[in-house]
Amino acid sequence: MKSVLLIIVFNLINYNNEIMLIRSLYLNASKSEYHCNKFGETINEKEDVSSILIKGYEACFYFIKCKFIDNPIEKISYFNKGKKLLESLIEENPDAIELRFLRYSIQKNLPRVLLYYDNIEKDLNFVYKNIDNIKESKTKNFILSSIKSIKN
Repeated sequence: MKSVLLIIVFNLINYNNEIMLIRSLYLNASKSEYHCNKFGETINEKEDVSSILIKGYEACFYFIKCKFIDNPIEKISYFNKGKKLLESLIEENPDAIELRFLRYSIQKNLPRVLLYYDNIEKDLNFVYKNIDNIKESKTKNFILSSIKSIKN
């Protein structure tokens, strides 16, 4: 019984460290193609690619990757892949606060001409209304500080 508990605790700590790394890389991904590719590689290396949250960050990678692609057809392909993945994750998990934050951050930073901005206010209000439901202070602080930097 103790060994099972230790394995669970170890996996939880490892997962939290992975998510913190992914969050950190996400914040820098739009700064350069190198940072974007590092973000994408890190996501693809994760063992738990079935994690809803990691898939949410994967969707964000596709959006950010568009910034560094010159071919318009490839750019549209990445955009549509990110949009489809993020929207399906939120549809399946409408109460996932961090996913709603991710969609807010993407929509807030995309050019309006892409017509993907319908949920900006709704997602921001949802996050603010539910942020106290997040028990982990690192996650809560990450979301709040990120929103603050996006709004400015």
